[in-house]
Amino acid sequence: MTSRRSWLDRLLGLASPRVVADHTPPIRQHAPGVWTVERRLSMPGGPSLPANATVFRLESGGLVLIAPPAMSEAAGIEALGPVDSVVVPNSFHHLFAPECMARHPGARLIGPPGLRDRVAGLPPLEEFEAGTEGPWPGEIEFAVLGPVRQVCEVALFHLRSRTLVLTDVAFNLRKIERRLDRVFWRMVGVGSTFGPTFDSRMLLLRDRVAASRFVSEVARWPMERIIVAHGEVLEENAKAEFLRAFKAYLPEEDVT
Repeated sequence: MTSRRSWLDRLLGLASPRVVADHTPPIRQHAPGVWTVERRLSMPGGPSLPANATVFRLESGGLVLIAPPAMSEAAGIEALGPVDSVVVPNSFHHLFAPECMARHPGARLIGPPGLRDRVAGLPPLEEFEAGTEGPWPGEIEFAVLGPVRQVCEVALFHLRSRTLVLTDVAFNLRKIERRLDRVFWRMVGVGSTFGPTFDSRMLLLRDRVAASRFVSEVARWPMERIIVAHGEVLEENAKAEFLRAFKAYLPEEDVT
């Protein structure tokens, strides 16, 4: 097990982002059965980063909680219904999963390939398996990127609302209030429009063949809304914005 612990795990352990306690806007509904919970993380060195959790309601009434927030903020989520599944959508967003599962012991924990072998201390975890219908057939589809050098991300698409959820493969930090945050994130390669950051291009999208396959699969979904973990929800021209942002990874015939 020790040999499989990557530099990424060690870096995340050192970074240890903290939840900003006084940033607690209410849960926001975007469509029937679709909500986001926005919180803010304080990163080492001072900059802060918005972090969205996404909630989908299944036809059964159960909830799918994607990229769970710190569970001190759970009361609003629980008012929406019982938590059926907790999703760790990529290699980075597992920090609050153990706390969330302790609060919802009846839920399933589902994550990207390789995570349960690489990260110590996680509760029992099911892994997304590419080429299968997944945990919620007919309601939520998914596409897997990676693992590429032990880094992986899973995109999820809620069929009824036509909502795509991305985590770190794209940011949408159009509005950054604090000058310190704005300077920092622009310096490290986070643009002012929706799209991949410098880090996502170097890590998640590094393997061009794998990236092209993933982006082509996601581009086939009839998305009308894109929720990202970091930044504003994209509510207009979602498909066109996705094709523009990921044009470099798409075959020419798919850029339409």
